[in-house]
Amino acid sequence: MGVWKWILGGLGWAFYGPIGVLIGLALGSLADGYKSSNDKEAPKASSGNGGSRQRFTTQNDISVALIVLTAAIMKADGKVLKSELNYVKKFLLDTFGEKKAADLVELLRDVLKKDIDLRGVCNQIRTNTKFDTRVNIIDFLFGVAYADGYCSPEEEMQLNRIARLLYVSEFYLNSIRARHAGSGYSRSSTSHTTYTKNPYTVLGIDKSATDEEVKKAYRKLAMKYHPDRVETMGEEIKKNAEKQFKEINEAYETIKNERGMA
Repeated sequence: MGVWKWILGGLGWAFYGPIGVLIGLALGSLADGYKSSNDKEAPKASSGNGGSRQRFTTQNDISVALIVLTAAIMKADGKVLKSELNYVKKFLLDTFGEKKAADLVELLRDVLKKDIDLRGVCNQIRTNTKFDTRVNIIDFLFGVAYADGYCSPEEEMQLNRIARLLYVSEFYLNSIRARHAGSGYSRSSTSHTTYTKNPYTVLGIDKSATDEEVKKAYRKLAMKYHPDRVETMGEEIKKNAEKQFKEINEAYETIKNERGMA
């Protein structure tokens, strides 16, 4: 009931296409409850593409897109960990407050039970969002995957696939991975990976990079995470971007101090 009351408050492109079909299936029983209690038809998700190419992106649209992709990551290795669910719940609570976070968690629990057309979902997101938004979406998903301190090979493959489908390049993907997992790795007999973070991989470059290449990489990343660039993307994207922007700046300052760069 609460989820449909929230959803009816303003979904645009996310209510159509594969995402609309998915949340329509997940919340079918709630829609029936909404209809009976309000004596009106609950809107139905369309399986077509009509209306999906809207020129704006509402906060609700991004929220639902994040929930669907989060479910895809959590299901990648065949098990949903409590640590992952707690990470998402805390993020949603910090971002939206108790009421809306509870609605989104309820939506997540339902979507986790459904089959996800990942290619279709990613195509819909890519069509309706700016590149800056998609970079921040991938960043959030890495946080989900590493919530328990370890990203399984299946989760890594799913993250890489989503990044490709959203047209997020290897440069950004490497930087995001470094900020969440560290740089370089050694795999033990238990298949766990130990990472050691360093400022160069945070910026997506090698230690052999020239000073000018360091500055170029920093500027490129800073543009995607700068608070001014994500101001209209919704609270969930803004808060994630602020955190990553701080880490990118710290990495850059570390390199500058090491090299004595101006």
